[in-house]
Amino acid sequence: MPGPEVVVIGGVNVDIKSRAAGPLLMGTSNPGATSVAAGGVGRNVAEVLARLGVRTALVSAIGDDSLGSGALTTCVAAGVDVSAVRAVPGAATGTYHAVLDEHGGLAVAVSDMTLTDALDASVVEEHADRIVAARYVVLDANLPGVVIAAALALAARHGVAVAIEPVSVTKAARIAALLDQRRPVALVTPNRDELVAMTGTDDIDTACAALHARGVGCVSVRLGERGTFVAPAGEQARLVGTRPVHDVVDVTGAGDSALAGHLWAVLHRRADPFTAARAGNATALAVLQAGGIARAPLDPVHLDALVAELEEHR
Repeated sequence: MPGPEVVVIGGVNVDIKSRAAGPLLMGTSNPGATSVAAGGVGRNVAEVLARLGVRTALVSAIGDDSLGSGALTTCVAAGVDVSAVRAVPGAATGTYHAVLDEHGGLAVAVSDMTLTDALDASVVEEHADRIVAARYVVLDANLPGVVIAAALALAARHGVAVAIEPVSVTKAARIAALLDQRRPVALVTPNRDELVAMTGTDDIDTACAALHARGVGCVSVRLGERGTFVAPAGEQARLVGTRPVHDVVDVTGAGDSALAGHLWAVLHRRADPFTAARAGNATALAVLQAGGIARAPLDPVHLDALVAELEEHR
């Protein structure tokens, strides 16, 4: 049986979201509605890739609890190889619990990523064989720096392409210190604030050039409704447009989905960086329109049609 085309190393957690029915009152109970869904950047990317037909393996850790087994069930149903996911006895699966106001805005959240934080370089060594046989390794910047550094070094030695999702301003600043021409990265996908955190400048051209100088092949900057600014090293950068989505309920997972769509287009459509970014935008659109990864029609036929539509309206 063929091995994975992509190995994703990153977090698995469960997203718990409670939205108030009216104005929030602190210090007391508020009526509202709660939803629970599988989440985690690494897990999200892996599910979307697998549903698009990319052979994908996930390297992660969960607790030996019902939340962890439930999150893995969604991966297995999508076709993800989860044999490299550790179940840690006595540990609790990571959670992200958000309380939203009546308009859907974030009021407060508590994130427990203890298991992801506890991963060390041994997780890369343990699964080195499947990593070096893959075409891409995807790194979730929630990972500890030692794990990212070990994966970058292994990929560089064996010529495996690397894609990094910066995740947040704080995590983006941390991974910037790990970028080095000796450990090249094929793709990074920051938003504008994460790009500033990685480079120290808010000039997008200067920032992308700085990342190219540190071994990044393509910088794909998410700009929300404006689209994606795509800057491949040695080529003229340009903006790849998208289409606004009105009445968005939740943006969770859209950025993760865009990265997965980009890689799907590279691997299965032999797309250039600009077409791949358009495929990433189309994947994010599918997720936003459906109200989440679980509900989105993530199949190649639907994505091809969306990419063509964006091509016509760029």
